[in-house]
Amino acid sequence: MQAAFFHGVRDIRVREVQDAEPRAGEALVAVTAVGVCGSDLHTYLLGNIGGVSSREPLVLGHEAGGVIVALGAEAPPHLRVGQRVAIDPATPCLQCEFCQHGQHHLCLNLKFMGYFPQHGALQERIVHPARSLVPVPDCISDVGAALLEPLGVALHAARLGAVRHGEDVLVIGCGTIGLLCLRLARLAGARHIFAVDRYAWRLDMAANFGADHCLNVEQVDPVEEVMRLTNKRGVDVAFEAAWVTETANQCALAARNGGRVIIVGIPAEDEFTLKASVVRRKELTLIYSRRMNHTYEASIALAERGLVDLDALGGFQMPLSRAAEAFDAAADYRAGVVRAMILPQQKG
Repeated sequence: MQAAFFHGVRDIRVREVQDAEPRAGEALVAVTAVGVCGSDLHTYLLGNIGGVSSREPLVLGHEAGGVIVALGAEAPPHLRVGQRVAIDPATPCLQCEFCQHGQHHLCLNLKFMGYFPQHGALQERIVHPARSLVPVPDCISDVGAALLEPLGVALHAARLGAVRHGEDVLVIGCGTIGLLCLRLARLAGARHIFAVDRYAWRLDMAANFGADHCLNVEQVDPVEEVMRLTNKRGVDVAFEAAWVTETANQCALAARNGGRVIIVGIPAEDEFTLKASVVRRKELTLIYSRRMNHTYEASIALAERGLVDLDALGGFQMPLSRAAEAFDAAADYRAGVVRAMILPQQKG
């Protein structure tokens, strides 16, 4: 079978690898769709993410869906061969104190596919712990099944932000996660939603997902505009969903006194600074959001009921043989590419 390996900065190579067999507690899954996440792009463009580098060629990809091909012994009884599933990339130990308290995303021994040294989903078939497979209904497409993972990330952030009816919300960065945070804020009953980005086509998508005010940083100062439109009050909740350079400070400056700032983006430099006087004087609540936790059930319900249009995000699609092109399209912010999708079962 074929798999796409990251070898170095902007260097993705597809080659043949040997098929693996599922052992006890595992399943063999034919991967149908994989999203190119912003964290994948950190590795692709910088050679590492959060200070972790790949010391050997690595298969990336953690937003994925597929079809079960084979099940090892001791598989959960609700799974069967031929079943369509979302692939939860995280495998917690279930034994540490955080797992015992239901915080699986903070597991001390967490394994996460596509994050060194665990190979990811950019391959035709993957062996994965069966307990980390989530059945999906037929009304959710293959692309939608893969994008349940970023929806879960946004849902986790939205829960931390706790948007209430009538509150004003700011989202800086209208990539996939930002758009989904925006959509969830609208569903939560936000009054006014401000979307900020530098690409017009992303802001068009933000408007479709429910933004009231779409602010292009190439044309206006987003903080000044938010303060003007809120009569200098600021927003109740600000979601940072870009690469956290100046954007964290913009969120703090645009938040009201006593407001909440949720950091979802990952800084390229593995650090960012905040103007302490602003955060202190406003007595802001600052929360950093990490991945997702117990979100698949709710994410499936949102997609199944048509409340979140996942397919609209994944319209740019490439076969596995052209994985490098998909990464370049995402990395170069090609117009119209919200989430580049790679379809390992598609020939081309």
